[in-house]
This record gives sequence, C-alpha cells and structure tokens, in this order.
Amino acid sequence: MIPTPPRPRLSRARLIAAAAPLLLLAAAVLYAVPHVRCGNLWADIRVRGGDGECVGTTDGSHVFDPAFTDVQARIAAENERVAEQIDGGAAAARIALLTQLTPTEEGAMSPDQVLRSLEGAYVAQIRANRTRGIGDPTPLIQLVLANEGSRQEHWEPVVDRLVEMSTEPVPLLAVIGLGVGIQATSDAAERLSANDVAMVAAVVAADELNDATHPGLLRVGPSSTDYATALRGYVEAHDRLRTGMLVYDENAPDLFVNSLSSAYSAEMSDYTEGIPPQPFSGAALDDEPSPTLFASASQNICDAEVDMVFYAGRGVDLRGLVDSLHSRSCAREPLTVFFASTGLALRGDDDALDLLEEGNLTVVQAAASDPDWVNGARGAPEGFAAFADAYDENFGDPGAGLENGYAVAHHDAMMVAVQAIRLRDREGGDRAESLDGMRRALFRLNSANVVRAAGGTLAFSTTRDGDPGDKPVPVVEIPRSTESPAHDLYTTPEE
Repeated sequence: MIPTPPRPRLSRARLIAAAAPLLLLAAAVLYAVPHVRCGNLWADIRVRGGDGECVGTTDGSHVFDPAFTDVQARIAAENERVAEQIDGGAAAARIALLTQLTPTEEGAMSPDQVLRSLEGAYVAQIRANRTRGIGDPTPLIQLVLANEGSRQEHWEPVVDRLVEMSTEPVPLLAVIGLGVGIQATSDAAERLSANDVAMVAAVVAADELNDATHPGLLRVGPSSTDYATALRGYVEAHDRLRTGMLVYDENAPDLFVNSLSSAYSAEMSDYTEGIPPQPFSGAALDDEPSPTLFASASQNICDAEVDMVFYAGRGVDLRGLVDSLHSRSCAREPLTVFFASTGLALRGDDDALDLLEEGNLTVVQAAASDPDWVNGARGAPEGFAAFADAYDENFGDPGAGLENGYAVAHHDAMMVAVQAIRLRDREGGDRAESLDGMRRALFRLNSANVVRAAGGTLAFSTTRDGDPGDKPVPVVEIPRSTESPAHDLYTTPEE
C-alpha cells in the first residue's frame, strides 16, 4: 500500500495573503451597498437607520422623493451653470438647505411642505443669480441640499459634512432651513455655531433657538412668543371670548411645543387662570401615538365650560383635535381653537371645514404668511408680489404652491443669507474668515439694508437676538368670516 503523502501546510502569512483580496472585496461591498442603494457609488449620500433613508448632501442630482424630481433637476442645473461660471473665474459661494428631505405624512414636515421648501429656496437662488431682485448678482450662489432624515435623527454626519464644506474653495457660508424646532435642531445648530457656520432658520419658532443661545442663528419667521402675542390681540378684540384652556403635546423633546405652551401661559394668563392645562401625546414625534388622542381633553373642555382652547401642538394633530371636539358633549356652545404654525392649517380640507361648522367650532390661527395675499388680502408685504411672480414663472399656480407657507419661509431664509453674503463681500469680507464676518453682516440687515422678503420687510438687530423685526404675523379665522370684529395686524418689534 502506497502511503498518502502529507498535505502541504500553508503558513499563516500565506493564509493572510490569500485572504486579503477577499477581505478587501468584502469591505468594498460593505462600503458600496449603502451608496448604491441610494443611487450612486460616489455620491455623498448613504443609507442610514432602520428605515433605510438616503441621508447626506447633494447638488440636487440625487432625488430624495419622486415628487421632488422637477425642482431638484432645476437646482442641479443651476448649480452646474454656476460651476461653469466658476471655471471662468466668477466668484461664488454655497448655501445649504438642511431639512427633512425624506418626509412622511405622519412627520412634523409633510412631503408637500418639503416640496414647497425646495421650490421656495430655488426661486430665491434663481432671483439671486439671474436677476437683481436680491441686489447685484455676485457672488453667484450654489444651493446644497442636505437631508438629515424624516425625524432629523441623522443630523450629525450631515452637519459634519457641511462644516467641511465651509473650508472648501467654493465655501459654504450659510445653512438655511434647519427643519423644525426639536432637540435635534438645537444640537445641529450648536455644532454649526461652534464651527463658525451662520444659520437662517425658515420655520423654527421655538423661543430658545436664536442667536442668544446659538451665535449666528437667525430666523425669518415669528417666534412662539410672537405668535402668542398676535393671538392675544385677536382675543382682546373679541369681547365674547372670556375663558380658555391650554391643550398641549407632552411629547418631549419638542422645543416648539414647549415654548408655545410657555408663551400661551404668559400671554393668556388672564383667560386661563385656575383652569388646569390638558396634555396629549401627539403623533409627530411619537412612533405610537394614542388612539384616543384628545378624548380626555375634550371632556374636560366641556366640564370647565371654556370658550377657548389654546392648542400647543403640531399641525399633523390638529385634525384629530377638530374630530374630537366636533362630537363633544357641549357642542351647542361655540368654541374657538387657537393655533400657531407657519402656514394656514385645514385649507382645502372640506371634510374638516364641515366638522367645524357642524361642531360650532372656529379655528383662529397665527401664521408666518397668508396665502390669500395672492388674492389681495390685507397685510401683503412690499416684497411679496415680486416673489409670487417669480414663483408663478417657475412653477405656476401660486395659489396652491404658497398655501402651506413653506415656499415663502424658505425663499426668505435663502434671501436673508444671500443678502448677508453680498453685504459682507461689499465690505471686504474674506470668504474664508470665521462666523464673525457673516454674523456682523446678518446684523447689518436693517435700516437701508432691510430685506424686502416675501413674508415681510425684515430687519435684524442684536437687540432682537436674531428674531426678525417688522415681521407681520397674520391672524386668520378658519372658516374665514367677514362679520368678525377687525383687529390690528401684529408686526414684531424692530428693537
């Protein structure tokens, strides 16, 4: 019998050498799969989180939602046009729109609100680059889209990338948008501020999110206190309104809801004294909202015999409140629900309007803009018509497109950032210098340098901590009434 020869043994080094290509291949696959799933191996976009959201930054070429295809193609084309001008020696800067670019219907920002945000920012970019609507069109502006997730939970890697962009040859000089007023927004703003990146919030209203707490953070819309002050003016003009109850979302951490609750408590204390506030658990920040959202509050509203409800919650839950109050036991008595949000709620919702009528209900809302400015409603700012014309030229149907207020808000945030960049450049600012240069320019946007934005002729001063002065805050009844007593249009103080 011929013995079987011993099998050759590979040394450990040879085993490692043989396995190395396989390990590299596996690593490449692990790296590539998240990128390929988001459409491009080399894009600055990758899958994050259990929901598989495509998160990161793009020039517009990565489309986050099919509904955004047209507007993102326009943004990408304008960015490419500016890139060609840069190759020819033109000066340019970048502004990033940081927000929830993979939204859901249940989230704090709906897909339609995000779509209008993109449209408003694009209209401002086009006006900045191709007209003199925002002054001398130099430096040219590229618009970066930065998705931090549907609940802003992936803000950290996105913000870190934006910080990197602030030191690149075409520098990122400002971040606009910033999503909604939640803890993630505060965290992102803190990181950007610490890294000398200026910010202009579009729809963030929480009182504590401004330059006082995050140097370099301004906003173009009203604060929670501004909203509550505007609503108090309405209450004071209506003698029939006597007592009210605060109904607030207890989900934490929702900075907007918390600050609006505090603002109601301060501004409406004469009407709520001795009446316990009623909490509920809303859907915007809760994965499992209560199926009986407002049952307890609705019953207690009747027991307390109030004629007002001061609602501190997100718009996504307002319809639930209306549904519950419609069938309250005391529906024979009129009830007014006060609400604050960037755009008017319940517009176009015929079923909700029927519920209001059947339930003896009126919603009174303070907003950042009034979509009926398109139709000549009072209080339209001097800059609104030019914006509405530009929106109509690019997207058509401003009546529908401006309904939720997000196009106006994001156009104005972009406009403020552009004007500050150009003011800074006129005064000899080095585009590579720190936040101080942009912050100085932002706080010079007053007097002769006011911003004639779509939502108001805005003035910024250090005495307002980055909140806009001379900002009108429309207060609108839903359904609208021609018989209601007139009340003064509230505008924010300049100082």
